[in-house]
Order: sequence, then structure tokens, then C-alpha cells
Amino acid sequence: MPGNTLMPAPAPAPSPPTPSTPPGHRLAHPQAANDLLMYRLNRLLAVAGSLVVRLCEGGYGITRREWGLMMMLAQHPGMPPAELAQRLGLDRARTSRAISSLLAKKLITRNAMPGDRRQAVLSLTPAGQTVHDGLFPQVKALNQDLLAGLSAEAVAGLDQALADMQQRAEALVATRTDVPRTYRLRGGRHVD
Repeated sequence: MPGNTLMPAPAPAPSPPTPSTPPGHRLAHPQAANDLLMYRLNRLLAVAGSLVVRLCEGGYGITRREWGLMMMLAQHPGMPPAELAQRLGLDRARTSRAISSLLAKKLITRNAMPGDRRQAVLSLTPAGQTVHDGLFPQVKALNQDLLAGLSAEAVAGLDQALADMQQRAEALVATRTDVPRTYRLRGGRHVD
């Protein structure tokens, strides 16, 4: 609708490489936001992930974050909340909210850990397993549709590249002490 200032303009698509630009040059030597790897991955997740959100919320009444927890619990039943948060890369507060919501929806259970009643483990309920078993094939198909335009060699290369980049990202987080910490609960960056 013309003049509608509430609708943000869509982000520009990455410009195609010129015939003289070798493949990968834009990623290796970014000159603009559209050339940055993390920006492009974020855009991909925003666009393709919107379909997952629609499936989760419209079809099953759960959020994408709740879906992430359910997928992890389907793979690893009986997981403590702290480990679940760590595996998903979420802070404990967000994980706690998602757990509370899934408990209220009766899609997961929380049981005392054997030997330490102060600790809990989480598992899918039969209703939660039914949601997982109905939703997972649909999300899997969306992921396969994204890869359908790539050759088998490109998919294998992407798989290896993602594994390598994940390992590198974890090493960077562990070693880059020069990057300031955030303190979101206190409204922003930490100043000594």
C-alpha cells in the first residue's frame, strides 16, 4: 500500500557476482552488508524460517523456539533444562519460558532426576511425541526443498563447510576475549 510506513522495505537481495568476480570473492572480501556471511545466513533463515514458523504456530500452536526444544527432547529424552539451553544456544531465561509453555500445553514432562530431587529432566509426553512426529516430516521436506537446487557435491561441500564454520565459531567465542560482553538483563553493554 503506498505511503504505508509500518511495512519495512524488504532487504535487498545480494547482487549477483559480475562475470569478472570469482565465486566466493564477495564472501571473502565483503564490501557491504549483502556480502557478509552472517547477514546472508540470517536472511536465509528469516525467509525460509518463516515457513517453519507458519507450520509451528498455524498448524500446531507452538513457537519455533518450542519446536527446537521438542526436536532436541525427541532426540535426547530425559535432558536437564540447563543442558537443553546449552545445546540450543539459548539463554536460561528464554529456555525456561519455553519449557513453562510446553508444560502448560502438556507437550513435555518435568521429572525429578534420580538421586537429586532438586534437579529435573525433561521428556516429551505422548501428545508431544505426536506433535513432533507430525511436524518433523514437514520441516524436513522444507529443508530438502532448499537443497534441491544444489548438486550432490555442493550439498556435501555445504555440509562440511557448515561443520567447519561451527567449529571455528565455537573456537572464536572461546578465544576472543577482546569482544565486549553483553548484559541484556541490565539494558546493554557492561561498563566497568
